[in-house]
Amino acid sequence: MDRRARWALIVLVGLAFALRAPGLDFQSLWRDEVDAIRFARAPWTDLLAMFHQPGQNGPLYFLLLRYWLALAGDSAFALRFLSTAAGVLAVPMAWRVGSRLFRTMPAIGLIAACLAAVSPYMVWYSQEGKMYALTVLLALLSMDLYLQALDEGGWQRWAAYVIVASGLLYIHLVAALMIAVQAAILIVQLRRLPIRRRGEGLAAMAALTLPYLPLLVWQLPELTRGVETGYRFVPLHDMLYSLLVNYSLGVMPLGTEWSLLPFVALLLAVGLGWRQRNGDMRGVGIVVLWLVLPILLFFLVTLVRPMYTARYLIFVTPAYWFLLAYGLVQLGRRSQVLGGVLGISLLVISGWGMAQQARVPMKADFRSATPYVAERLHPSDLVLFQIPYGRYSFDYYYKPVIQPPAERSGGFVVWLPRVIGGGGVPYRWAEGLYTNGGMAPEEVARRMERMVEGSSAVWLVATEAELWDERGLVVDWLETNWTAVERVEFVRVQVVRYENSHDE
Repeated sequence: MDRRARWALIVLVGLAFALRAPGLDFQSLWRDEVDAIRFARAPWTDLLAMFHQPGQNGPLYFLLLRYWLALAGDSAFALRFLSTAAGVLAVPMAWRVGSRLFRTMPAIGLIAACLAAVSPYMVWYSQEGKMYALTVLLALLSMDLYLQALDEGGWQRWAAYVIVASGLLYIHLVAALMIAVQAAILIVQLRRLPIRRRGEGLAAMAALTLPYLPLLVWQLPELTRGVETGYRFVPLHDMLYSLLVNYSLGVMPLGTEWSLLPFVALLLAVGLGWRQRNGDMRGVGIVVLWLVLPILLFFLVTLVRPMYTARYLIFVTPAYWFLLAYGLVQLGRRSQVLGGVLGISLLVISGWGMAQQARVPMKADFRSATPYVAERLHPSDLVLFQIPYGRYSFDYYYKPVIQPPAERSGGFVVWLPRVIGGGGVPYRWAEGLYTNGGMAPEEVARRMERMVEGSSAVWLVATEAELWDERGLVVDWLETNWTAVERVEFVRVQVVRYENSHDE
């Protein structure tokens, strides 16, 4: 790596940090992030049990988070900073893996590092207190160690790869598909490897089954059994389009398909090098396999168990960056003007996506909704959460609310803090009814009457209510039998205060 490239990489790392760190506490924590805190702070027996319990995802992340929270605290900034660190480190790792994949085309590593730094999707998940940015970092690290072991051999290199790949399995379950990619690479290249290295590679793949066995015990039955997951089935063409939009434009797309044209053009330009065998074809083949195989395998899983969301496949985004970088280099060799225009277009579109994410609140705003309810809550009131998961976010923000009223004493203003909110005081609450299983309105009425008995008022705190009550039966009952006296809308949270209309 020459001096200019080194300085360019340093600038990109600084840029990545500058794009991620300032907005860490802009969005309110949403339920998945609050869950991360709950799981990380669970009793040791419960946390360790997650490593073998059916349906658990990311137990190693929560274990790491436990130590991080003990060190940094549980503020939104502290929680998310762990993801920020992973997202920033992914930038030099993208350069390193790109340089290893495309040894004859060193520019690809730097371009991929630039795309990693300014990717709106990567910026978003580098600002979320979940495991997704860490998943990308570990996917890059595992691929770097894997390629090094594949090219140079040695049990130390293979052991390092097995350790990182095993950790990746327990950071996110779907990332197990990364192992399938690396196994496929080994199979394709097996004949070209020396006999000793073949044995080392096969032994490493066999070793990876050992840490995966506890997961496999419950994972196979879960994945092959058709159950209600809360996700709708997504056809393959819709899945591919969704991934293209999210990985190109971020979580707040521009809304017009023309913004995808530069990305599609660069993907098509990959064919220029493939057709003429120009450049490192081995690297192109590995990257295509990295991008395509997990998507196809994941789609097959969703045929039985619908569970698609773009973030579950975030570990394929580096392959997407490498293909874009490869296409840009190939196109630039034929027309520097066209290559420059497309490169600048990518930066402009990425900048727009990041700007939108940085100024538009999108996550359920319990940070505002909770104090609003807490300041007005009476001991006889009932807080009804629809969906029940909203209670965890509510409880996270249900802390003392300090308001310093000004009073004059001897000509001076004296600030006297006083608690005006819940301040951790227990409150009456109930879980909203799950009616999506076919509960009849008569049953809803019977349960609601029993639930609200003895309450002077009911505070309905609703977020993602359609996941629990898509027919709106709970709200219908409240609107019919009680009187709404306050109604406030926050981002993705609705707060309604009902009083008993039958009271005199």
